[in-house]
Amino acid sequence: MIKRNITANIVGRAWGFISVYLFVPLYLHMLGAEAYGLVGFYSTLLGVMAFADMGFSATLNREMARLSASANAAQERRDLLRTYELSYLVICCVIAVALWLGAPLITEHWLQAGTLRSDDITLAIRLMGVAIAFQLPSGLYIGGLMGLQQQVRANFLQIAWSAYRGFGTLLVLWLFSPTIVTFAVWQLVANAIYCLTVRHGLWHALRTDGVRAVGFFRKQVFHNTWRYASGMAGMALLSILLTQIDKLTVSKMLSLEMLGFYTLAGTLASVPLILASPIASAIFPRFTELVARNEPEQLIALYHRTCQFVAIVTVPGCLVVALFSHDVIYLWTGSAASAQAAAIAASLLLGGQVLQALTVVPYYLALAHGNIRLNLQVGMVSVVVVTPMMIYLVLHHGLAGAGLSWLIMNLCTMPPYMYFLHRHFLPGQFGRWFRESLALPVLASLPCLMLGYWCLSTIDGRWLRLLLIAVTAVLSIGCSALCAPDIRRWLANTKFSRRLQH
Repeated sequence: MIKRNITANIVGRAWGFISVYLFVPLYLHMLGAEAYGLVGFYSTLLGVMAFADMGFSATLNREMARLSASANAAQERRDLLRTYELSYLVICCVIAVALWLGAPLITEHWLQAGTLRSDDITLAIRLMGVAIAFQLPSGLYIGGLMGLQQQVRANFLQIAWSAYRGFGTLLVLWLFSPTIVTFAVWQLVANAIYCLTVRHGLWHALRTDGVRAVGFFRKQVFHNTWRYASGMAGMALLSILLTQIDKLTVSKMLSLEMLGFYTLAGTLASVPLILASPIASAIFPRFTELVARNEPEQLIALYHRTCQFVAIVTVPGCLVVALFSHDVIYLWTGSAASAQAAAIAASLLLGGQVLQALTVVPYYLALAHGNIRLNLQVGMVSVVVVTPMMIYLVLHHGLAGAGLSWLIMNLCTMPPYMYFLHRHFLPGQFGRWFRESLALPVLASLPCLMLGYWCLSTIDGRWLRLLLIAVTAVLSIGCSALCAPDIRRWLANTKFSRRLQH
């Protein structure tokens, strides 16, 4: 079950990874850098408004996984979902109305527009607000499917929606007009269809003996889950502040065009979390189960194996992309101006995001124990550190300053966070984690990085440079895999390895 779920999540994230590289340069080309900056602002709005989730999605995921262990909890799961989705309906209506009414203020007093008309920006923001109100509940339903360990269905729906939205966007921009308003209209339509589809998928999964699932609003649900949900809401708020403060700062202090370039850099830098999150989310229900059964030995083994796997798929390849960010962005977008403007910021953001990716599995370990205090404490310290630093560095160093502040913040907060997390939940395991999931993958990658950097300086052809970057990444990942003890043992036990031995 775990292997199937991890595979499904990796396939889903792989499509997300591919779609980013496929659609973003086309959006940039069709809309232009300034309008693409507004696309980036839409993503920022979506991230900020995710606080309205109030921890519901994470709580639904956890509770669905917990209740799945009970044969008599079918109706309790339905009541839980009905209670949460009705609450979500009220919240999303408030969001849509607030953004509709506040759009003119955002246009006039926050964004720094150049050639785009104010009326078009205002209308686009209003449409984006309604689109967000449809997209947010989708996360709730996907969280429920994940909690039921139906990652295959969840990822199929996400992939289908992503493809439908992405190709549909290109089609409407080509058929009608390549404007930000057209883009916003299609986001609204695609998100509405997706929301209704995933809702049907989750309710269908809750049927018993083919009978239509019916749930009821229960106030008791909030009484049973408010502690965990409120903690997750606090984590969501801190996460939003940490992940969106850079984009909000750039959108306020720099032009929409610069925001477009920073969005490009941030999209490239999202790769580590795109790779790490599906692995961790697939393991989370198993973590929760092992904690509930009090099986520490199995938990420790699964934890280290997962951490090493995450390190292998994130650290080597992302270090390669960070080192060659200018070439990657140019090869990706075909725009020398975009590469020049976004490369340094992308490299710095990637460094910070790699560190973030390494904390994803430990973060889910803490959640499996029902403990969010440490996550809240580290989040609050991070917000206090990064906010003034972000404003100062963006003011004096532009996009590079935003990326630098993110890297510094992660360098300062990650080591103590990991130390205290291991001391609290897995005593005596911090040294092993540091050695096998951080030091070895980084050190194993360095020779390949140095060789690739030297070779790249001698090559001029665009596609030859791309090939060299790809080869460097593959070699780095291979070296890291061979240096990770658990992964090396797994490779040694594969059928292919046994055939070679014979």
